[in-house]
Amino acid sequence: MKKESTHSVYSNSDALKEALKNGAHDAFVYIFNNHYDNLYSYALRILNDENDAGECVQSTFCHIWDIRERLEIRDSLRSYLYRSVYNNSISIIRKNKVLDKYEERGLADLYFSRVIQSPDAELRLTDSETRKEIIESINSLPVRCREIFIKCKVGGQSYIEVASSLEISVNTVENQMAIALKKLRERLKYLILF
Repeated sequence: MKKESTHSVYSNSDALKEALKNGAHDAFVYIFNNHYDNLYSYALRILNDENDAGECVQSTFCHIWDIRERLEIRDSLRSYLYRSVYNNSISIIRKNKVLDKYEERGLADLYFSRVIQSPDAELRLTDSETRKEIIESINSLPVRCREIFIKCKVGGQSYIEVASSLEISVNTVENQMAIALKKLRERLKYLILF
C-alpha cells in the first residue's frame, strides 16, 4: 500500500494540530516549511531588522515545539502563528528598548498602529486587492505629501532627516504627515476600523 504524502495528510487543519500535539516531527516540519517565509516577512515589517525578525520567528517555532503537548489553538493555526510572532516581536522591541524610537516617530503611523498591530489585519493584507488599494491610496496623495509620507513611513527617516533632505522645515514635514494620515484614514477606513 502506498503511503500518503505529508501534504495530503496535513491538508486538514485539525489533523495537523493533533499530529503536532502528539509530537509528530513531520507535522512540525510541514508547519515550519509552509509558514516561515510569511511569518519572517511579517516580523521584519514590525522589527525592521533581519536578525531580530529571524530570531523572533525561530523562537516562536521553538516555543510551539516546547509546548506542543499542551498547545491550545482555538482559531486557525495560521492566525495563532501570526499572533505568536506579533507578541514575540513586541517582546523583542521592548527588550531592545526601541519602543521609545517608535513612539518618537509617532505611533499615529497608519501601518504600524492599525495594520501591523493586528495579526488579523495582516492576514487580510495577503489579499492582493487590499495591497493594491493601499498603494493606490498612497499614490493618490498630493506629490509633496506622498514624497514626505514615503520617506517617513516606508524609508523610516525621521522628520528632521526628511526636512533636511528636502530643504524644508520640520513643521512642514509634520503638517504634510498629518494631511497624509488624515487622507489615508478617510480612504482606508474600511480597513482600519475593525
